[in-house]
Amino acid sequence: MNPRVVLLAGLEPTGRAGLLADVAAVRARDGQPVAVPLAQTAQGRDTFAWMASPPRVVRWQLQAARELGPVHAVKFGMVPGLAQLDAAREALQGTKAWWVVDPVVRTSRGERLSRLSARRYLSLAGPRVVLTPNLDEAGWLLGRAAPADVAEAEVAARELVAHGFSAVLVKGGHLPDVQGLADVLATAEGTRVLRGRRLERAPGRRGTGCRLASALATELGRGAPMEDAVRAARALVVRYLRTGRE
Repeated sequence: MNPRVVLLAGLEPTGRAGLLADVAAVRARDGQPVAVPLAQTAQGRDTFAWMASPPRVVRWQLQAARELGPVHAVKFGMVPGLAQLDAAREALQGTKAWWVVDPVVRTSRGERLSRLSARRYLSLAGPRVVLTPNLDEAGWLLGRAAPADVAEAEVAARELVAHGFSAVLVKGGHLPDVQGLADVLATAEGTRVLRGRRLERAPGRRGTGCRLASALATELGRGAPMEDAVRAARALVVRYLRTGRE
């Protein structure tokens, strides 16, 4: 099966992150991407700016996409504001698709990308919704400092699952761990620490979180079990870091 995956994110024209990175990841996992920009962004060495997409355009694009085929999964990246979120939720009503929510609120340099509050992100919880925060985002969602070790990341993941998410994957790429990096996957059944070797990131290789969430959405849309889907998504990111290709 080649799942049809709706991608809702900001358009970063170089494709290092954002919507074009999402498209590349879905195609690499043999999915069919449907790319709907929630914002236009400009992110260079000195230039940083973004403009939110008109909600009516978001609604039209999603309505048109649904007329052309089923939706098996949805991935949320940059959501600039409540108007774009509400337009997307309205247009996607009635689908039984998996949702993967990557709460991208700031760039890696710290620039603000979203006006949504932590409470709004937590309100997206549901039985087929997966949350994929990094350490800083997990801390922000819970109103405290980012987890500083694997044990704290496990606690954060469990607390976020308790809001009603089907699963939470806390991306621990910067956690100090003697065995390399560690991501924490939490579901209602418990937590699992997924370890791997830490890889050096070549200059310009950004958007690993975008790619992971999009690959995860593709695998879930295909019907893969949660842990298998997470492992496949992590493998895609490892390949990207090693080769520059998904």
